Amino acid sequence: MMKRLFKLNNILLFLVAMQSLFAQDSRPNMVVVLVDDHAFEAISAYNSYLKDFAKTPTIDRLFNEGMRFDNFACNNSICSPSRASILTGQYSHKNGVVYLGGAIKETAPQYPNLLQKSGYQTWLVGKWHLESNPKGYEKHMTVKGQGKYFNPTFKGTEGTWKKEGYSTDVYTDIAMDWLKDRDKEKPFLLSLQFKAPHHDYGHAERYDNLLENVTIPEPPTLYEDIRNSNSNLKKEFVKASKFHMLYGMDDVGYYARHKDDKAPDAMGKHNPNSDKDKIRAAYQHQIHKYIRCISGNDDNLKRVLDYLDAEGIAENTVVIYTSDQGYWLGQHGLYDKRLILETSMRMPFLIRYPKMIKPKSVNKDLCINVDIAPTLLDLAGVNIPESMQGKSLLPMLKGEKTPKDWRTSQFYNYWSTPFHYGIRTKRYTYLKIKDHPEELFDRKKDPNQLFNVAGKSKYKKAISKLEKELENQIKEIAINPEELPGTGKEPYQPVKRRASKNKKH
Repeated sequence: MMKRLFKLNNILLFLVAMQSLFAQDSRPNMVVVLVDDHAFEAISAYNSYLKDFAKTPTIDRLFNEGMRFDNFACNNSICSPSRASILTGQYSHKNGVVYLGGAIKETAPQYPNLLQKSGYQTWLVGKWHLESNPKGYEKHMTVKGQGKYFNPTFKGTEGTWKKEGYSTDVYTDIAMDWLKDRDKEKPFLLSLQFKAPHHDYGHAERYDNLLENVTIPEPPTLYEDIRNSNSNLKKEFVKASKFHMLYGMDDVGYYARHKDDKAPDAMGKHNPNSDKDKIRAAYQHQIHKYIRCISGNDDNLKRVLDYLDAEGIAENTVVIYTSDQGYWLGQHGLYDKRLILETSMRMPFLIRYPKMIKPKSVNKDLCINVDIAPTLLDLAGVNIPESMQGKSLLPMLKGEKTPKDWRTSQFYNYWSTPFHYGIRTKRYTYLKIKDHPEELFDRKKDPNQLFNVAGKSKYKKAISKLEKELENQIKEIAINPEELPGTGKEPYQPVKRRASKNKKH
């Protein structure tokens, strides 16, 4: 009798183990393609004024077969802080990365680590741009800082590699090798992180002639007189940076940086005595090179999607394409990002998961980069740590109604010139700037954010409500008022380091 009970017990344990293994195997694979500075306007699925020029057929597939988010934003529009928020599900002040090159706090949760502990194979290749080492990746090979567009050097778990070729192609080569060698009995997370299309928009030789001799449409605010704006945010930014097409700190803008570029990306013909014509030429130079650069992203995403199809695992694989922030493609005469304004703060977010998401779904809820980590954990059936501040997007992905307690604004902060913080609602952008009055943009009446209307009496009630919303957000995300940008205490990293990084980026 005892032997029979012993055998029966072993059989039951075996069945439980097999059931657990089956449950684990049924969890979705995940491919997270995180790129650098890809403006949503330059993804044709977003149907912007660039849709017939910035063509991204493979990225568009994620919308055609999944969901596009139209109000996705970052809480700190610069590379390292946004990447840290994506990994940790925490705002910058919480995870410790408020400037470029910061290190994530050891106590902060990171979703790859939690997925790995739950049985996922985890791999990372490409740009990292954090001082802390990757955590929770079985294999990781990353480049130093921004990395180089050509012939990148990698360091990580596999040693040191110097690879010949265009970086986006090479990153994908490594990712494909890992996919092919995977343990097919386990789910996987692949973090594929392109440098492209970060300035200076390096592109593969195969795109040298793309859109040659084609005039690309201009954004409506390209020639905005930003130096005489009624927005101190804009004026202070153009004075302290080099991120205007023509003007800027030390009289260095995009034009000065690129006027002597050689073919195939030479500056087009223009009148060097006309500021307006120099801005026009600088924009055409930028947008041509930028589109050539993002075409490589689309190419390489196609390689990954084709592999998933060929393996028969596309149905059970979550694929995300997103950027660490938005990017100005000439809006307000600017390039780069950093400010609370559109389209610096807004970022693209497209996701496909055939088992759950209805094709061509569009979400307009106020989502933010801290939501990514809890969403991926939720999809994997992994408990979301209480220390994560974001919210799972699972209800939206399922097509359910937006939760009643969903946020009504997105919080933003930036710890460099111009120091500012604020909120974005579906209609307004409200912000506070160091040493200047508050500012307000009514995007319903002024979608291009040309005018700061904070001084107009008819907006007093709106400002009063927004002030309360901002106070609520400050409490909700648990930021010490002294830590807010420009208000006193500088968190985690010295001012000297921050300033030098700002100039180099």
